[in-house]
Amino acid sequence: MRTVVSWVFGTLVLCSLSLSHSARAAEADTARTPAPNVPFIISYWVGPPKSETTLERYKEIAECGFNVAYPAENNLWAKADKAQEEHNRKYLDLCQQAGLKAFLWDGNVTACGGWDKAPKPEEIPHIKKTLDGMIARYSSHPAFLGFVLGDEGNTPEGNKRLGLVNQYLLKKDPTHLPYFNLLPNHAHGFVHGPAGGYERYVADYIRDARPPFVSWDHYRQMFEGGDENYYWHNLELVRKHCLKARIPYNQVIVSLRHMGYRECSEADLRWQVFTSLAYGSRGIQYFTYWFVAGLAWADAPALISKEGKRDAKWEYVKKINRRIAKLGATLVRLISTGAYCTDPIPPGGRRLNPTENAPVKKAEGGPLLVGCFRDTGGKQYVFPVNRSFQNKITAKLTLDRTIGSASEISQETGDALPAALVRGKALEVVLEPGDGRLFLLGR
Repeated sequence: MRTVVSWVFGTLVLCSLSLSHSARAAEADTARTPAPNVPFIISYWVGPPKSETTLERYKEIAECGFNVAYPAENNLWAKADKAQEEHNRKYLDLCQQAGLKAFLWDGNVTACGGWDKAPKPEEIPHIKKTLDGMIARYSSHPAFLGFVLGDEGNTPEGNKRLGLVNQYLLKKDPTHLPYFNLLPNHAHGFVHGPAGGYERYVADYIRDARPPFVSWDHYRQMFEGGDENYYWHNLELVRKHCLKARIPYNQVIVSLRHMGYRECSEADLRWQVFTSLAYGSRGIQYFTYWFVAGLAWADAPALISKEGKRDAKWEYVKKINRRIAKLGATLVRLISTGAYCTDPIPPGGRRLNPTENAPVKKAEGGPLLVGCFRDTGGKQYVFPVNRSFQNKITAKLTLDRTIGSASEISQETGDALPAALVRGKALEVVLEPGDGRLFLLGR
């Protein structure tokens, strides 16, 4: 702006003042707006195609324990037209009838520009007009949760455009959530890039895009043979930066055999879900719900097969989702205070140090992850998870000497079960492979 050259001094001054005013207006528009409460999200990627957008299919999604639907696989990223609007309204109506909230794709968002360049001042009126139209079309629908804005395609400059869009949506439609999903730390450009590149990527996104919550996907842990070299680093880094920004986060996990990722067993799915939650994830999304032609290896099923039938994983996920849904009302109130691993310490995992200000001083019984939390009233919680994919274990947690009792939060009712006395003895927790349990601690 300030490098514009004019031979007429008055014109130069007036032009500079006008552009500076536009810049200040843009900055005002992107000042952080308080976000609505983010629910405990249990969702997926790749919903039933438009031909399968039926009440039966969306009741099936609800039966599987999901509470948030995601756009149809052949509507996501599609251009805006009258047919898309009609489909979206049908989709929202069916979600409402099935008792689901819905993230929605409106192709008009592409008129806001790509997420690779900062907005120019002259673009801002058009962006606002586009967003106003999107809000007017859908925000009054009871099933609407928020707009999907994009996936993995952001740049440091593009984050400023995302920030403008996020904050305008939150300001004009404060009860709904704009949604964007980030790359994982093992994506090309981070693994082979300069040290700290991914941390800068996440920090820049939170600072400039100003999202109401952070979502990212991570699948490498489910390679054939396993590869945890990046998983724990990713969890800890996102956890750190979201705590600093005081916003929640959730992780997308893999449920489709593709690109070297294995066919997930029930233990594999539990492991991904409960390790995410123990690190403080505010929800879970599965990649994918519907079969994806051209991506699935050897026509491998997602939760739904190529033939439109329920795979065994659908039943596994149903059990897991129903359990974690009962924990959701508690988890959304908690703040992560630490996540610790026992031997063997995985890459990026933090070893439990008895001198730290954590409610757990010692953890034994097998390879464990122990998530620690507190609520706004200062009550403490622990979330032990079995990191073994094959072996059932009995975790033994030695708690701080000030703690006298532990009450499990029931995964059947969501209520605290009768307290067990633990003063002077270990809290013992039986855990299936990949399983986790949440406990409220008492004095």
